Amino acid sequence: MRLLFSALIATLLPATAGAQNNQTTGQNEIKALLERVRAPMYTASGATVPGKTATYSFSGTGCTARLEVSYPSHQIGTTAHAARTEATDFRWATVRSTRLSNSDQYVVVSGPGLPERGRYLYAGAMATALKAAIDRVVRACGGQTSQPVLVSPPAPPAPPSQPAIRIETIPGKGYAAVVGTFPVTQLASVSDRISVLAKQRCGRLSARMGRYKYFTSTDAQGRAALTQYRSSFSCYDPATDPYERAPADWRPSAQDQADLTAFAQRYMGLLDRSDYVAGMPMMEPMLEVEKDEWLSVPNMLKQHAGGQGRWTLQTLGWANNPEGASHPGRYAFVKVTGSYPRIAAYCGTLVIYRQRPGSYLITQQNLSVIPESWISSGRTTRAEALKTCDK
Repeated sequence: MRLLFSALIATLLPATAGAQNNQTTGQNEIKALLERVRAPMYTASGATVPGKTATYSFSGTGCTARLEVSYPSHQIGTTAHAARTEATDFRWATVRSTRLSNSDQYVVVSGPGLPERGRYLYAGAMATALKAAIDRVVRACGGQTSQPVLVSPPAPPAPPSQPAIRIETIPGKGYAAVVGTFPVTQLASVSDRISVLAKQRCGRLSARMGRYKYFTSTDAQGRAALTQYRSSFSCYDPATDPYERAPADWRPSAQDQADLTAFAQRYMGLLDRSDYVAGMPMMEPMLEVEKDEWLSVPNMLKQHAGGQGRWTLQTLGWANNPEGASHPGRYAFVKVTGSYPRIAAYCGTLVIYRQRPGSYLITQQNLSVIPESWISSGRTTRAEALKTCDK
């Protein structure tokens, strides 16, 4: 028995030593490769932040490692972002796959505890070498470096009762989902379908929603409808997203709520006065709102209101990093309800992004104006007009 036991030890030792050597060598190579690069940073549209890069700091022993990414302070449009450092912990034994990104400049590591689409590690021209070093550590620790490629099924055709969605390519910016006139009651389903199409178009990259607009109208059946609906999106590698994620357990304070209310009231007051000079800068730059677009709501009120009116605001709630938002962060949803002499329905929602304490931007504005004249002329019914405010 003693001889057999000794033989087993002699058999096992070389393999153990070999695995440890692979772990140590691989961890050292990963550190050398990551800490020599300067990772690009991206705006919400997918363009790089000019003159700014992120730096990596890596430490690892055995089958665990920690990556710290340091982002410098930077400006995107009118939004200032403070310098920050974020950490990611890797457990190589639980890694399920590694791959090169579509651009071949990132290594994407997937597994429990990492982002849903994988953790992107920028290495530029050395991405292949970085993947080889990571693979060596993963295999030595018992993790997996490959998995079957999942092919997304083609987008199903639009149901007979749903409008068609056309995806246009916008050179240098990304894509736009364009929809013809459709009833207000279909807004939620149209938005869901656009989200699915955006994810399919971006594939393994992430989809970021941007410019979002439509106009109020009526369809051939006289129902309250939306027309010229257009929703922009872009595809990006999320390795160095300049937008900081809000902690999942973050909750607004009483001061946050007071600041939000003051911001929304000030913005709605500017709409009343058609003050686009002060009002347009209160919207996120990525929306690329033009003067005529911004003035569409106040112009409708001027033309059809028939006198002074009033509106009320109601905070519907807050959300951290909501699905479908243009970027992660803290968001508030504010309902607008207006009352004017000759307006059958003036209502909608403002989606407001909290940049930092006391600083906010409009990231979506969905306001509808339906005049009483549309009802008296038979263009729509009162019931259809009121449905606008239920969405």
